[in-house]
Amino acid sequence: MTKKSSAPRKENEVDDEPILTKTYLTDEELEHFRQILLKRREEVLRDLDILRSSLSDENVEDSINSNYSMHMADHGTETMDREQRFMFIARDEKYIGYIDQALDRIRNKTYGICAKSGKPIPKKRLEAVPHTAVRIEFKQGKK
Repeated sequence: MTKKSSAPRKENEVDDEPILTKTYLTDEELEHFRQILLKRREEVLRDLDILRSSLSDENVEDSINSNYSMHMADHGTETMDREQRFMFIARDEKYIGYIDQALDRIRNKTYGICAKSGKPIPKKRLEAVPHTAVRIEFKQGKK
């Protein structure tokens, strides 16, 4: 005899979804998401180039201006700006990693399958967050 849970089901919770090993998306849909991911990857790489070049430009300026004294507050502001750029670079590099993993899942035909549950990730979520590997309930830490 199977015991049923007495807990009420959440509104967006679906228990009868299949566990998948291959994507439920068509080749055309996979190509659509691949194009979105490639475009975002290109944009992030462009941003990374700008951030990195601003750091190297700043290093050249620092060596030129090293003979002049700088007010302590100005030095603190420059240090904070530099640290913020390093933070943005790290964030963008991490995002590139997520995009690359999603592109690998497309190649392996496992894109759109939740890495935690094996259930399909809704297309609506994939449109909003195309690099995602998990369903929303796992991202929110509910399960």
